[in-house]
Amino acid sequence: MRKVVGFMLVIAAGWGAALVGLSCGLDNDPGGDCPPEVPNRCCPCPFPEACSDPDRPWIYTPKPIPWDCPNACDGPPPLPPKCSDGGTDGGTSSLCPGGGACVDEAPEDWMLGAFFSDWREPPPCPDDTPIVAFEGTPAPPPLPCGECSCDEPEGTCRFPEMWTVSSTACDDPGGGVKTNFDPPTNWDGTCNQDKAIPSATLCGGVPCVRSITISPPVIEEQPCKAHTKGDPEQEIPKYWNGGPETPLGRVCTRAEPWPGCPGQSGKVCGPAGDDYSFCIYREGEHLCPEGWGGERHVLYGVVKDERECSACTCGPPTGGMCAVLWSVFGAPACTDYQAGAQITAGMVAPCTDLMPGTQLSGKTAELLNHTKGTCTPSGGEPVGELTLDKPMTVCCAAATS
Repeated sequence: MRKVVGFMLVIAAGWGAALVGLSCGLDNDPGGDCPPEVPNRCCPCPFPEACSDPDRPWIYTPKPIPWDCPNACDGPPPLPPKCSDGGTDGGTSSLCPGGGACVDEAPEDWMLGAFFSDWREPPPCPDDTPIVAFEGTPAPPPLPCGECSCDEPEGTCRFPEMWTVSSTACDDPGGGVKTNFDPPTNWDGTCNQDKAIPSATLCGGVPCVRSITISPPVIEEQPCKAHTKGDPEQEIPKYWNGGPETPLGRVCTRAEPWPGCPGQSGKVCGPAGDDYSFCIYREGEHLCPEGWGGERHVLYGVVKDERECSACTCGPPTGGMCAVLWSVFGAPACTDYQAGAQITAGMVAPCTDLMPGTQLSGKTAELLNHTKGTCTPSGGEPVGELTLDKPMTVCCAAATS
């Protein structure tokens, strides 16, 4: 704290000459009681007459300590803006008894109070603001629904199951007699000699074998498994009792008027609690008035959050491909190759002409390729309603430096 030195105005010429020699806080001369860590130019003058304000030399008042000095709040008024919070931003003294903040009075329709906001359990209201005026929480953050994705479907390419022999050529698909040359169920494509048709076999007076139609292979895929893509969700801090995922806000007030800030017109002394900020508050949602643009908080007394993320689902597999090479033979053990071709899933069953009376003794099928399909994901979106009611706006003063 600055030492206040009593003085008497001395008119004697000898005493006036002595005053001329006193320092005014030059860098090369302390000029008064000055702690070692304080620069010389920041030292308070020992006598007002020695360091009068150059802008008002006719008035015997001490020159203010420069505002950028660490002890600026120890000087005489006017004090720098950083001292308006009671000296906590660099000063060592407060204009308010008990070390409270010296702030502007509340604008019209606003009220002054002490404000706390955190996820932890709130401490009691400060002694000078013992009444809880409001408690609420901000609007919850957007629901963090993860992006949905689908695994590849598990499935197989089933070999052609319908092998139909006709007594007429392919250009007469509706005519002739049809003979079943199908392989067994769940056939693995190896040589199969079931339902062989000898060359002498007749159908309606003509050879039974003139053409053959093969059904395309069929892709059988299971539904895709859906899940949420990306890393596991990070934990969101919660209020101490496991409540909403937003910090609790509390406003404390008092029944008595706020005391005026000594020597400061239009200012009052606010609370000095470490956990509470001195702010203004007002029911409803509002913009902050001039001079209170430091922090704006909108709290709600009622928060009903019925939102949830819709379940991830997958559509049916699409886009899969498989190709099979079929072959028919005229002799046992699938020898004497007669015909064959590549056939793919999804195509129209092709017809292949054969020499009339061709003997069909066996058949084979070989998987050439199988490409799995894909599933389209859906879901993972916020559904449900968020209800917010009983709003309160809290505005705190901007920090000064």
